[in-house]
Amino acid sequence: MKRIAKFLAAIALVLCGVQNSNLNAKDKDNVTATADVAATNLKMLQGKWQAVDDKSDYLVFENNHRKEKAGGETEWADDVFVLTDKPIRDGKEVSDHEAVKAGFIYCAKDDMCWAITELTAKKLSLVYMGRGRVLEYRRVK
Repeated sequence: MKRIAKFLAAIALVLCGVQNSNLNAKDKDNVTATADVAATNLKMLQGKWQAVDDKSDYLVFENNHRKEKAGGETEWADDVFVLTDKPIRDGKEVSDHEAVKAGFIYCAKDDMCWAITELTAKKLSLVYMGRGRVLEYRRVK
């Protein structure tokens, strides 16, 4: 599981445009710190979450897949995600936004991005970047 988390963190860094070969020592330390944060966030996201305000809305994070089911849906919506340092819109990083190490969840298939505002063992708070809507979840089994 650790290998998968580190691998996915590395993919996230590459997708964010980080190239280790052109970095000085200080920047390499920052890349390592970002990879550590990404691995930690990825690990903490894993599992099943239920929306606080809509008990029929569930999120499941399995490795690098984000699955969601709400209301009477019978099928899980499934999308690959990456953790990024800045929000992504139309497949491009939003450059004028403040960077937060591994602070955003991005799903390319639907071009959707969420800011992680709180992530603990029991609570997940996200802001959907498209509309600014706050989404709160609690971990369930």
